[in-house]
Amino acid sequence: MRTPNQLSQRQPLRFNITPLIDVVFLLIIFFLVASHFVRNEQSENVSLPVATLGMADHDAASHRITITVRADGSYFVGSQQQSEEAIAGQLQTLSQNASAKQLLPEVRIRSDRTADYRHVRTLVEKCAAVNIRRIYFAVAADSASDANSSSAAGQTR
Repeated sequence: MRTPNQLSQRQPLRFNITPLIDVVFLLIIFFLVASHFVRNEQSENVSLPVATLGMADHDAASHRITITVRADGSYFVGSQQQSEEAIAGQLQTLSQNASAKQLLPEVRIRSDRTADYRHVRTLVEKCAAVNIRRIYFAVAADSASDANSSSAAGQTR
């Protein structure tokens, strides 16, 4: 039988948190890199038109699609170039999916300031054809009116 004297001579348990800190730092790095790629993948670089009035852009929704119109008139969804027919199909799918969930579908148009308006008009007409009424235009904030905001969105109905 052991005496209590022998139990008290044991070393106290120590919790080593070094591996835990390593895992936390790896997770932080992973999420930073992943968010960077998602941000870069979603949009083509364009020179947005400047506006003095506008609303701050709300969070991305599952019932919204962002279409970028470059200066040469080409359309991009995310980082992939799309034809007018492909975009029309995506708008139809968006409208059907949002209607099934009883949500209002939204389209955000990011157009280069030097792009012909006919390309934007084509998108607006395609939205109207599939009953999408919430169309937002991405604009750059006028530095004189709001130095803190980098972009805003105006709504048409």
